[in-house]
Amino acid sequence: MKANRIFIEGEEEAVSAVIGVILMVAITVAIAATVYVYVSGMIGGTATKTSTLSMNVYSRNDFTNETVWLVSGIEGEAVEDGTFQASLLFNNGTLDSGATIVKQEVVGAGYVNSGDTFKVTASQDGYFVFMITDMATGSTIYKSTSSKY
Repeated sequence: MKANRIFIEGEEEAVSAVIGVILMVAITVAIAATVYVYVSGMIGGTATKTSTLSMNVYSRNDFTNETVWLVSGIEGEAVEDGTFQASLLFNNGTLDSGATIVKQEVVGAGYVNSGDTFKVTASQDGYFVFMITDMATGSTIYKSTSSKY
C-alpha cells in the first residue's frame, strides 16, 4: 500500500477502487440497456396504426334493401384496394352471405378516398351492420351502427 501513497500529495482524496468498479459496471449496464432498447425497436421504431374510415349514409332505397355509404374521411394511412374486406352482418352478428357490396371510386386511384361510395344491397329486409376490416391484421377499419335495409 505504500506504493499508492507516493502519488497522493497533501490532502488529495481519491475514489475507492471498489466504488470505481461499481460505477464502471453501472455505466456499462446502462449503455447495454440503451443499445438493446434501440435495436429491439422500442425507440425510433415505426408503429403502424390501423386506418379508420368515417362514412355516412348517402342514399337508401327500402324497396331494394340498398344503401349507399359515402366515405367522408380517412384517419391514418391510405387503405389500398384488395387489403380490406367489406361485409354486411345481420343484427345478431352473422354474415349476410347473399349481400352484394360494390365500391365505386371517385378518382380511381386504387385506394379508398373521400368521396368514394360503397353500394350495399342486403339479401333481405332487416337490421344490419356494415363493416370493413383489414385483411392482414383483422382490425376494424369501419363499423356502422345497426341500421335497417
